[in-house]
Amino acid sequence: MLRSLYLVVVASLVGCSGVQEKPEPTPLKRIDAVVELDEVESISLGGGDQTGLAPAVQGEVVAAASASGEVYLLNSELDEVWDVDLDRTILGGTALNSTNVYVVTSDAVLVALARGDGTKVFETFLPGSATVPPVATDSLVFVKTQIGRILAVNAQTGATVWVEEAKESGVGIRGGSPMTLEGDILFVLWGSGRIVAYQADSGRIIWERQVAVSRGRSPLTRIVDSKGAPSVRNNYVATATRNGQVSLLDARNGQLIWNLDSDAYPGALLAFNSVIVVETDGTISAYSAQSGESLWSNVALKHRELSAPVVIDDFIAVVDLEGQLHVLAPATGAIVGRVDIGGGKGKVSPVITDFGVLVQLLDGRLSLLELIR
Repeated sequence: MLRSLYLVVVASLVGCSGVQEKPEPTPLKRIDAVVELDEVESISLGGGDQTGLAPAVQGEVVAAASASGEVYLLNSELDEVWDVDLDRTILGGTALNSTNVYVVTSDAVLVALARGDGTKVFETFLPGSATVPPVATDSLVFVKTQIGRILAVNAQTGATVWVEEAKESGVGIRGGSPMTLEGDILFVLWGSGRIVAYQADSGRIIWERQVAVSRGRSPLTRIVDSKGAPSVRNNYVATATRNGQVSLLDARNGQLIWNLDSDAYPGALLAFNSVIVVETDGTISAYSAQSGESLWSNVALKHRELSAPVVIDDFIAVVDLEGQLHVLAPATGAIVGRVDIGGGKGKVSPVITDFGVLVQLLDGRLSLLELIR
């Protein structure tokens, strides 16, 4: 009798635990393809990636890394120029300038390797690790750490040039949103929903604004972070966050143009006179850049754990949890193209180059795609 009562109580507690089952990904339906994507080349860098490693491109040179510690320099056909094994876990991805390749390791070290032959140029110890890729110019390298700090270091010596600490503390400061460097301004979206425009060479704050305010009651529903970088175009900047808002601002002074409530962890894209938003549940929506008015919404990819959106030629593209790259028409949101890159999950956005589209999956596959009309 007691055993039966115990089992009933346990079953009741499990049933009322409040743990929600993960929704099943929406099955893919057949599409009327308008564009074709061809996989030109594909190589394996090594698996074990959890954070999403992004390759970097300059001209026809590609820098990429594996989570296990290998750093590669490749040409535009993905042929290997050199490969260096750091024997340390790499997070976030790579940065590249005319002289060096840069990566950040899980033990909070910024490593610079010579672009010519991969020899180590310097190591700089950081105050915390980083799960987003560094950003490099020929003079400075910018690193955003998980503990809420931005560092700018000399690109040739690793010496610290300036450090800026986030004002916030606690929930949300996880360094999840990549940085955007536009001209001499570094745009940073902090996990608390605050965007800051920094003067890149000095770290001076040009303007800052709270663009997301959570209305959640629990710690999880109060998180307003994003995995999408601020999207900057034509003197405007768009942001979107989890449990928060999608916002459009004047990139010159931070003046708010419009915002609206949205749960959009993957982020936003400012393109085609619209703000395209990938919501946390996989719904893709477009809003007028002028007014914020809803233009269209597509639910065909719900629960497929999409990347942030990017522009490929005259289209919008996202990668999903099965390594499928989907191409959407910007005017209607209809899916007009698709290619299966592989079985690995896609966590970071495709990288657009002059020689094609690069996609790196969590299983370490790096693919070069070509869009064919």
